[in-house]
Amino acid sequence: MTSPFRIACFGDSLTEGYGLAPDEALPVVLEQSLRDRGVDARCLNFGVSGDTAEDGLRRLDQVLEADPDGVILAFGANDCFLDEPAEDVESRLALLIEAFRKRSIPVLLVGVNAELNPDEDYRASFEAVYPSLAERYGLPLFPDMLAPYQGDPSLTLLDGLHPNAAGVSAIGRALLPLVEELATTAAR
Repeated sequence: MTSPFRIACFGDSLTEGYGLAPDEALPVVLEQSLRDRGVDARCLNFGVSGDTAEDGLRRLDQVLEADPDGVILAFGANDCFLDEPAEDVESRLALLIEAFRKRSIPVLLVGVNAELNPDEDYRASFEAVYPSLAERYGLPLFPDMLAPYQGDPSLTLLDGLHPNAAGVSAIGRALLPLVEELATTAAR
């Protein structure tokens, strides 16, 4: 019997499942959805609340040691919140992507919008990071992890920022086609 396709879900609180039961976190939701579709996959939770792309670089070895078959790379919400310069975020994400490429580990890049940032120029430069990286590295891109739940109070925790279990399910449904593609193309 072949072992399951191992996907490292590498990001921040949106990946980790901030404020939720462990079985409501995005990696668990994705794993169950993939299995429901006949894809033998294991989604590993490498989400840490509050992490930025720079923190991701510090944790990179931990992810590589897990020897994943694919990676969902989802940093940016905290970078934006902290007003990290868009060019710094892009260069840090590029370093992460290059580390996975060096090991022939396919990456699904997941972006976030900068809607809550009041600076219009910053929003534009920040939101351009993800399409730019996807084009440069030929990566599949899910442009906005926040879009499936943002602005709908029935899908957020009381803070209005993080998804509740229903919000995570909405993210999972939206991400699923790209995650399934990641698993099937990388398994070839």
